Amino acid sequence: MRHNFHAKEAKIDTDAGLYYKEAQALFLPVTPRPEINGFELKISNQHYLFYVNDTPFNTSSSAFVAMNKYSTNQILATADIPVPKGVLFHSSDLQSEPLENIITDLRFPLVIKPVDGSLGLGVLCNIKTINELSLYLEQYSASYPRMIIEEYYGGLQSYRVLVFNRRVIGVVLCLSARVLGDGKHTIQELIALTNIKRKETNDKLGPIVFDDECQIRLKELGIDKRYIPALGEVIVLGYTSNPLRGGSYEALGVKICKENRKLMIKVAKTLNLGLAGIDLECTDINTPISQSQGVILDVNHRPSMSIHELPITGKPQAVTKKIMRSFIFRHPFSYLYILYSNKRTRFYLRAMILALVAISVFLFVY
Repeated sequence: MRHNFHAKEAKIDTDAGLYYKEAQALFLPVTPRPEINGFELKISNQHYLFYVNDTPFNTSSSAFVAMNKYSTNQILATADIPVPKGVLFHSSDLQSEPLENIITDLRFPLVIKPVDGSLGLGVLCNIKTINELSLYLEQYSASYPRMIIEEYYGGLQSYRVLVFNRRVIGVVLCLSARVLGDGKHTIQELIALTNIKRKETNDKLGPIVFDDECQIRLKELGIDKRYIPALGEVIVLGYTSNPLRGGSYEALGVKICKENRKLMIKVAKTLNLGLAGIDLECTDINTPISQSQGVILDVNHRPSMSIHELPITGKPQAVTKKIMRSFIFRHPFSYLYILYSNKRTRFYLRAMILALVAISVFLFVY
């Protein structure tokens, strides 16, 4: 029995609906589970649960490690994978030693971010002085007592690479918040106008916000929110690129050079993640990081599917179809039985079997 289960029922901001839709298209036996905002897949006496954005492809231990950004950074560094140099910081550390001593091995500009944060919340980039760092740590520590202070890599492109079962199945270019000048409106006015368009374009897009990051960026540019950009002038308003806080994304298919592809697979393998969304910054995704600049910033154990399947620009990639098809290869005989038992597929499967038998007989006789 097939159930009507839509993304809206699974909360529109989750991927459960996308997974479920592909499972239905493949005739996999799935049952909605509204109590977990997801569904259950039963095949070969196995039960697989999809809970909000969590999937059965990662162990709980690997997932917990990935949630801790500092642990992730250290494990990857040990495996000779390029990551930003950083230190762990707790709000109580300043009681025992001065901030200068804590960051003595780091070079400005710096980034601060929560150890277990997500969606770009609590991240502040391009901090250029010890005074600024002290001020922001005091301000942010109230909400995030455990933070990472690490070196900032500016002037690079941001990407999200989706790895599943040791294969790269999707690449997305991530763009920071920006406005396009018309020669009439100030930056503050353009932000308001752009936010209206963002809401009309895609309800998954969050608004551009005028926050600390935006102020740091405008200060770097030598302008403020009253500045009127010229016609066609693009003003980039930040450094992070999460779509929920003003960023956008462009699907690139699986365009990535061989060396970087191997590196992304190594990242997932090192953390023992069957499904991983890897955030990195580099000169170009098709230029080996080893021959240019680039670092792994973060690894997500429950990566977004919608940025690949419902991109702002670029060709959509059916990544959930590739993922759900893995159950067919994992349970081939059970899947054949499912198709044989299904009224919609029974005829075609029987016809295929008869055709194969006929061909075998023909080849044997003649």
